[in-house]
Amino acid sequence: MNSAMLYAAAILAVITGFAHSILGERRLIGPILRDSQSGPEVLKHLMARQILRFAWHITTLGWIAEAVILILAGTLEPARQGRPIVLVIGLSFLAMASVSFIVSRGRHIGWPFLAATGTAALGALV
Repeated sequence: MNSAMLYAAAILAVITGFAHSILGERRLIGPILRDSQSGPEVLKHLMARQILRFAWHITTLGWIAEAVILILAGTLEPARQGRPIVLVIGLSFLAMASVSFIVSRGRHIGWPFLAATGTAALGALV
């Protein structure tokens, strides 16, 4: 596998994750939770608000974990690199990019970064 492409995919995953957490907190999660008393009934419950925030940020932790796996794959000898694992990670990022693109009609800022991460991971397999 191409270690440079694995490292590029890992870096993109981490950057995308941090952007997801920071921008999502500022522009989506924070405002939703601040206005929770005038919003839907479910958001009036502290636990629901905590779960929503946790679920948002746990996505970033998942992407960072995948980045670590990609880096580890790049440090192993070729016979032990785990090509199927890299394939699944690459395809999962492309699937996330596709859903983001389709649902937002191309307007969501994250889909190109998700697509680039998946493409770099799959590119490492060539």
